[in-house]
Amino acid sequence: MDIWSCQVKNAYDPKTRTIKLCYTIRMYAEVVLAKTSSFSDKVYHYSIPPNLVDKILVGAQVLIPFGPRSTVGYVIGLVGKADVEKVKDILEATSDHPLFTEKQVELAKWIADYYCSFFSSALKLVMGSGGKEQRAKIEDQNKSQGAKIKDPKIKLTDEQEAAFKAIKAAVEAKQTKTFLLHGITGSGKTEVYMRATAAVLEQGESAIILVPEIGLTPQIVERFRDRFGDQIAVLHSALTLKQRQIEWQRIKNKEAQIILGARSAIFAPVEKLGLVVIDEEYETTYKSDKSPRYHAREVSDFLAKQHKAVLVLGSATPSLETYYQTEQGKITKLVLSKRIDDRALPEVKIIDMREDRGFILSEQLRLELKTTIENKQQAILFINRRGYFTFIMCQKCGFTVECPQCAISLTYHTKEQKLRCHRCDYSTTPPRVCPQCNASAITYFGTGTQRIENEVATLIPGVRILRYDRDAVSKRGSHEVIFRTFAEGAADILIGTQMVTKGLDVANVTLVGVVSADTNLRLPDFRAAEHTFQLLTQVAGRAGRHHLPGKVIIQSYSPEHYAIQAAAKQDYELFYNQEIKHRQELGYPPFSKIISLTISGKEEAKVAQVAEELGELLKAELKQGVLGPASAPVPRVRGQWRYGMLVKTGELKVASSIVAQAINKLKSPKDVRVTIDVEPMGLV
Repeated sequence: MDIWSCQVKNAYDPKTRTIKLCYTIRMYAEVVLAKTSSFSDKVYHYSIPPNLVDKILVGAQVLIPFGPRSTVGYVIGLVGKADVEKVKDILEATSDHPLFTEKQVELAKWIADYYCSFFSSALKLVMGSGGKEQRAKIEDQNKSQGAKIKDPKIKLTDEQEAAFKAIKAAVEAKQTKTFLLHGITGSGKTEVYMRATAAVLEQGESAIILVPEIGLTPQIVERFRDRFGDQIAVLHSALTLKQRQIEWQRIKNKEAQIILGARSAIFAPVEKLGLVVIDEEYETTYKSDKSPRYHAREVSDFLAKQHKAVLVLGSATPSLETYYQTEQGKITKLVLSKRIDDRALPEVKIIDMREDRGFILSEQLRLELKTTIENKQQAILFINRRGYFTFIMCQKCGFTVECPQCAISLTYHTKEQKLRCHRCDYSTTPPRVCPQCNASAITYFGTGTQRIENEVATLIPGVRILRYDRDAVSKRGSHEVIFRTFAEGAADILIGTQMVTKGLDVANVTLVGVVSADTNLRLPDFRAAEHTFQLLTQVAGRAGRHHLPGKVIIQSYSPEHYAIQAAAKQDYELFYNQEIKHRQELGYPPFSKIISLTISGKEEAKVAQVAEELGELLKAELKQGVLGPASAPVPRVRGQWRYGMLVKTGELKVASSIVAQAINKLKSPKDVRVTIDVEPMGLV
């Protein structure tokens, strides 16, 4: 691109009485503001004065005049022509080196466009810690000790060898290719990741390895450090700002070629990217809950194409969208169907809780717990609970009241004493007897980890119990402390929510008890069955991973549900074949794309009015696929009333544009906010 502009002027010289041609060469910078709003989130042109020509590059942080004041901006491009006549000069270059590259600008533009966010917000994502105006001094103690890779001395299984060879061939050929490494729990996916990473290093390129939550997976960090030593940089939100800046600089200086971390590590400043691995790619933690609401899997796909790199998605329970793409031939499936050393999967027993009442823990689970502790072995108790939702269910037949229009369970609202659908706002009075079997066994459900802890302590006096939930891990480093305590055998039973399903690989764990397998099934979310299957399969995989045989007890009031039956058999395809039919019938992903809209504010009447107006605007343009508006599942959060709606579409780009235009047309009060979430991971 030609970035020089040549201006020719006639100038009269009175001494020689001649006309001279004067040439003025001008260059212009495309600048975005560091602090922006909906009115200022655009590109501005500034001229580059001669004394700053060498300092103004793409990625430079600059001081610019803006209205009556000066402010900070970032240079995202250089051009030879401005889009306005009167162009102001850049005042000063305020960074001593570029904070981002042209490729990162391309990525930020894609994120802003795809996820309907401010461009400046997307740009700050890709700048990461390197873009802070106040930078910590980078010390020399983290210098790399050289590119040494330990010989793994581990013989791969035939399936591991085949998977590794396929990935290595794509890496060496510089193919932009996506693989799904579909391996059951304990099948050795991590070893394949490490072999692929070594192959990338041999090409002189870097690898990014993403895990769902870095605090919950210390073992994968240890294994990579043991294999690759000082070539690893670890990035995650639990680091201090200075620690993140040091790691960021090590990556920029090419002292670390392997980046291991949680979601945001995908934005590491890698110049030559050869491989991206997303372990447990189905996890909801890969989706940001703040604007830009990006998904690391989709960003990784863009980066892989940008760098001609290989993308590996790994899981025993891949997302339905990912597996569907393998069925369509868009992703190559690599299968690990056996555990290492042919270790057997745990024995799984489903307990019908409709016939076993009185305690939270069934008679069978209480017996197995006692036996496990007597044998000096360890157990995990998992409660499948999310959010603050209360549902009602018949204890006799397992019937749950569903919305007749949306095929999702209704949520009970205590204040109104009503069952309500959080998609279309349908409501009804809770039944006193079961509509299906006429039994007077309607029960309101909700169980906590503390209640289970009390029951276990009463059942087995003196037992050592660890509780692993959000309350127990609120302090920095508490994840690692709890994990280490349990792994070292200083506790007998670990009780927790979703966090116990991730990354725990403890040889002495022989029993896993699922206290309530049904809870997610009752949530008002089309992914409820998928989340249930994934969680149950993953937590079952924590038992019997080494030399001792494992056993899993699943307690359920709906033991016949296909998600629970498939999880008990560790049979992904059995679940997939059933679930994909429901998705197709209802037009949910992967057969559509979804945009979720949340309208919030302090005054409910205002929020409801804006939601209604937005709904009318969208329905006028889209004709179909607009669900709602309706009161949100949690109608009030931090004093803000919330309404929501969904847009289901086959053309995401078109629908996103219509949504943006509709929001711009809204005459919305300043205290009412509309939030856009493109391809949300949950609807609750």
